[in-house]
Amino acid sequence: MLSTIAVSEDVKRELHKLKIEEGFRSFNELIKKLIVEYKKIRFMEASKLFRERLKEKKLRLEDIL
Repeated sequence: MLSTIAVSEDVKRELHKLKIEEGFRSFNELIKKLIVEYKKIRFMEASKLFRERLKEKKLRLEDIL
């Protein structure tokens, strides 16, 4: 099932530009990739925070496993 989303002309233009530059066949593929990349960034941020907290407590990952 397909849905329609409303975006500004500027966002539409940027998405179209990315689609062409990155070689995606559809906006759906592009948006899926953007979501995956966003999730990776969030995971890496959480991982960094976790490592910092371990370091603050003078712990290593091995200490809690």
